[in-house]
Amino acid sequence: MINFSLAARRKPEDSQEKYFYEWGIIHVALMLTTPAVMEVFKRYVQHYSISGITDEMLIHPLSEMGWDNYAEHWIESEADFDILLYHPDYVARMQPHRFGDHNFMVMVSDMDVIHQAPDFTSGGIKLINYLKKQPHLSHEEFAEVWRIQHATVVTEATSGLVRKYVQNRHRPLDAALLTGTLFEMGGVGQFSGIEEYWFDSLDDLRALRHNGSIFEAITSSEASFVETAGSFSMVTAERVIYDFTLPDGERSQRPAVLDPTSLEASVYRQGLSGWNQLS
Repeated sequence: MINFSLAARRKPEDSQEKYFYEWGIIHVALMLTTPAVMEVFKRYVQHYSISGITDEMLIHPLSEMGWDNYAEHWIESEADFDILLYHPDYVARMQPHRFGDHNFMVMVSDMDVIHQAPDFTSGGIKLINYLKKQPHLSHEEFAEVWRIQHATVVTEATSGLVRKYVQNRHRPLDAALLTGTLFEMGGVGQFSGIEEYWFDSLDDLRALRHNGSIFEAITSSEASFVETAGSFSMVTAERVIYDFTLPDGERSQRPAVLDPTSLEASVYRQGLSGWNQLS
């Protein structure tokens, strides 16, 4: 599976409450009723930035861009990008709904689950770190140190504290592919990895910075491959909209819009425009 992820923010004139409403309700409704989206996106997860987070709680600072949210769109292959970005139905239904700022942080990655508690469930508090590689390293060299050396350090240092730890490794994406899309102003290829930590509480999150042994272990390991200048963090509440990647019995139900006998499919067949035109 390939993770197409975005950090985004609201328009300067909008409140965060309005922005979250549009993203959490209107945008979700558009996705769930667009067949191309429901055929291609196998998992869609929203993350809402938590208020009151300060740099003193984190190993890496918050971004100067003031990102309000982070989204994960999981697809099966690179061929799905053509549908994701250019499918006529996607363009007609999703692109006109420009409810946020034009700036994005875009990344395409491959995911490694490093640690997951046996009783893990999605949701709750999540730390997301965008990591830059040191200039002398390639993306591949960064990924090797991150996956072999750093993963071990993190899992040992945070044992019993972190519910799940995931690494998302950089995957090349030609920025030209985004021209003319909603994401054309996205910063592409600026980071070598995104790591995700799930916590039970903000106090557990603070321990990464304020527990001396954990802080020392993580920062000492990062010193060999992470460029601290430019790396940044987000602290979010995770909301899984749907997930078709899980085993039977756990996965989300089949989208109604893909059932030709459903009300949603019937409405979709009425067309995407020209409703006041007589044939």
